[in-house]
Amino acid sequence: MKKIAAIAGISLASSVLLASPSFAAGFTCPNIGNLAISPVAAEVGARLPKGFALEQSDKLAAAITLLREHGLSPGNTTDHLIAFFCPAVAAETGLSDAEKRTRVLRFAQKATRLVYAQNDVDAVIYDVPLKPGVAEAATERARKAGLSLEAWIGQTVEAAIR
Repeated sequence: MKKIAAIAGISLASSVLLASPSFAAGFTCPNIGNLAISPVAAEVGARLPKGFALEQSDKLAAAITLLREHGLSPGNTTDHLIAFFCPAVAAETGLSDAEKRTRVLRFAQKATRLVYAQNDVDAVIYDVPLKPGVAEAATERARKAGLSLEAWIGQTVEAAIR
């Protein structure tokens, strides 16, 4: 079975979001106009779902497929997805800037995993929410085993199935 490389970082768009000079001034989103894209891909981008619709796995997967089929690299695909998602979070008046950044980062992590997973047809990625205590315990066990959290979860699930 092929292994998916762990994606330690997040895309350029989300790093701009976190490291921009305006970070102290508040929450900002990457500008879709600043991302490299072909004219054909720009036309396709106009037909993709935007905002919170991208949190739905089927819509996110369809958007990823369409962007990749039109020549966007995995990194550029992820950047565009974040740029399409971020304005909806920015418009949420009930969230603090820190909460907005966290929500976009979670989406960026999910989008990145799915974009890179499509390069490996032998692997399936599940996005499973865990309660904070369970997540902390899993992280600690993975650390003690000398594994990444993803590798530890994978080994634990495979062992449970055997």
